[in-house]
Amino acid sequence: MIWPWELPPLASRFMGSLLIGGAVCTALAALGGEPLPVEGPALLGLGDLLIVSVGLLDIEQTGLTPRMLVWVAAFLGTMVLLWALLPLRGRRLGEEKKQWSPSRGLHTYFVIHLCAVIPVGLTMYLLPELAQRLWPWSLSIVNVRLLGAFFVGASILSIWSVGQRSWKDIRPILGLYAVFTTLATLASIIHFNLFNPERMMTWLFFALYLFVAIGAWYFLGAGFLKRDVIAAT
Repeated sequence: MIWPWELPPLASRFMGSLLIGGAVCTALAALGGEPLPVEGPALLGLGDLLIVSVGLLDIEQTGLTPRMLVWVAAFLGTMVLLWALLPLRGRRLGEEKKQWSPSRGLHTYFVIHLCAVIPVGLTMYLLPELAQRLWPWSLSIVNVRLLGAFFVGASILSIWSVGQRSWKDIRPILGLYAVFTTLATLASIIHFNLFNPERMMTWLFFALYLFVAIGAWYFLGAGFLKRDVIAAT
């Protein structure tokens, strides 16, 4: 067992999906050319800090074990490495900023994502007992807060993305959303026996993840094909 506290299989797959998505995010940034679009991936460091805070806030459940200390050091170390990317960012010419702005569709995508993840994430992170009763499958308090940290981190990324004026900056975030939500949706289908199909929350959950996944892949494809759907000039 790698994780410092008990993770049920579905929550474990969610965590794995997030880590794979984070790797894709940083890979897309590394392939972004010059100047490096590192500010978005550096924000993932806040996500690492949120995840560490979950274990510390619920320390009576997680325990201050050697495994926990290694886990805290690993995530905090990753955070520091991601923040160390910030000095590598380059200044873009003002002319480039004037020539590119997100299309209405891309802007709307991030705004809808924000409207969904901010209330859900804050409720799960700050009021896990309440969120536990609403969540579509059974989770312990510490794992409710853990998934809430995902949502809070995603809301920070979307807030940042809404204001960006470079496609190279937004692309790594869309890569993270596409990979994470696709893998998380597949994991949920694998463990669909944990869901109650008679609950509305079950279908709202799947609708949100499918919206984020399909939208992210759509805009990534449009960017690859250099379609005007990603930008308004």
